[in-house]
Amino acid sequence: MKKIYLVIITILILHPVNSFGQNIYPEKLEGCNTKHFGLEKDTATAKKPNTFLSELLVKTIDKNILDELRGILKIQVIAFTDGSSCMISYENATNKSAEEINILKIKNTIDSNLVWDSVDKTVSPMIEFYFLYDKIQVKRMGFGGNKGMHELSD
Repeated sequence: MKKIYLVIITILILHPVNSFGQNIYPEKLEGCNTKHFGLEKDTATAKKPNTFLSELLVKTIDKNILDELRGILKIQVIAFTDGSSCMISYENATNKSAEEINILKIKNTIDSNLVWDSVDKTVSPMIEFYFLYDKIQVKRMGFGGNKGMHELSD
């Protein structure tokens, strides 16, 4: 009987960790194979220059919205070993709604046009776009160990 309780308690404790590993950000998107991937921990293992990532986003968001956009857009993407991508979650902390920035168009652009230069194993890059008054800053984030969520080195 004690073994059954121990198994149930273990499952209840580990279940939230497993769920957290799939979608990092609160807004979930459909249409991605999320069976097997890991998070980047200490370095960006899916390679693509930040300038490419910001240019891809700039081309996708309407210019009138982009000119007024301030804040942070956080996205989680799966980078597959063939270089393809699929956006699975996001957090919009900007002054515009997800509809105004057309998050579904952003997902479609990422899924169709973001091809990573190098991916050793299927991982989930977390990318933060900071919309400032005169520029867009991009940060790659990792999660792991005793660091929790932190900025990655190249």
